[in-house]
Amino acid sequence: MSLKIKNNYTLITGATSDLGLHICNLVGKRNNLLIHGRDISRLNKLKKNIKTNKKILIWHQDFSNINDVSKNLEKFFLKEKIILSNFIHCVGFSRILPIKNFNKNLYDEIFNINFFSALEIIRILVKKNNLKFLKNILFISAFYSKFGSKYNSVYASSKGAIDSMVKSLAVELAPIRVNSILPGAIRTRMSNDLFNDKLYLDKFNRRYLLGEANDLSIPETVLFLLSDNCWITGQNLQVDGGASCH
Repeated sequence: MSLKIKNNYTLITGATSDLGLHICNLVGKRNNLLIHGRDISRLNKLKKNIKTNKKILIWHQDFSNINDVSKNLEKFFLKEKIILSNFIHCVGFSRILPIKNFNKNLYDEIFNINFFSALEIIRILVKKNNLKFLKNILFISAFYSKFGSKYNSVYASSKGAIDSMVKSLAVELAPIRVNSILPGAIRTRMSNDLFNDKLYLDKFNRRYLLGEANDLSIPETVLFLLSDNCWITGQNLQVDGGASCH
């Protein structure tokens, strides 16, 4: 019992992204965190800035090299003597390009980071020593996994693979809950220039019935899906202010 209380963690990949940061700040109020990223300085800064009395560990790992992911996570488990009750896959990598400009190395990088890294992590989490503690696997997918977007075909495909995997994993791993969240367009460091463009903003306002999301729109949904009373599994949940209604 003491192991479950003291060394039970929630793994958040892509923790240093704008969305990952907000998820860490909210989930970290209730759970010990294992935060992942490939920039160690940003990870250390994030750890310092999260306001919580819970424990925070750092996992520094580049997911583009898929061969090292499961091996290094397993070593981390043994070293820190931790268990994971929740896995939130928030990492995402994209290149917005015409399909003619892609090459195999870029395909591989996008799929390794967005999709295959999740598979490698899950293989470790469902091993005997951790399986009985695991409650939730939650993927942050994308609006574009369901709706077309010019020059986003490879990124959308990697997120679509995640959404398809949700259904089968939910059946295979029950009663562990497996879900994905498909956020609509959110103002971040990467998208801020778009939101400052009047033509884009006019189009956005016509499509998004509830207007812009705030910083907690997605993290609050994450918190709900992690809650003990949540009765949802195998779902791709659109959280997009009504954009998918039309």
